[in-house]
Amino acid sequence: MKRSYFVFLTLVSVAVLIVGCQPRGSGAATSPAIEALVAYLSALTDKDEAALTVLSCTDWEANALLELDAFQSVETRLEGLNCQQNVTDGSSVTVTCQGKIVTSYGGEVQEFDLGKRTYSMVEQDGNWLVCGY
Repeated sequence: MKRSYFVFLTLVSVAVLIVGCQPRGSGAATSPAIEALVAYLSALTDKDEAALTVLSCTDWEANALLELDAFQSVETRLEGLNCQQNVTDGSSVTVTCQGKIVTSYGGEVQEFDLGKRTYSMVEQDGNWLVCGY
């Protein structure tokens, strides 16, 4: 009995680790620009100021922090995030996403449709950064 309980807990733990390690966002084929945008949106909803600034270009950093401030007093989560890279122009691309940021405060739920934004991504020093939408 103890052995089967141990095996069960081990399998559950492995399953949780596998699911927890899956990237948030789009499916199988992603680009570095999409990965950077997913990390940015995750940092925004996780309220991780340090990561958000690292993932923003210098011109966008102040706007990113303003957006972060708007979410500070509410619970936030990403839902249904799936992104596609669109126009490529050398070291810049645009990325669009389906999904939403869901906020809740005092029982009131609000949704922000990410499909209404086209993100501008730029490559600087080998890193893709969000530089507006």
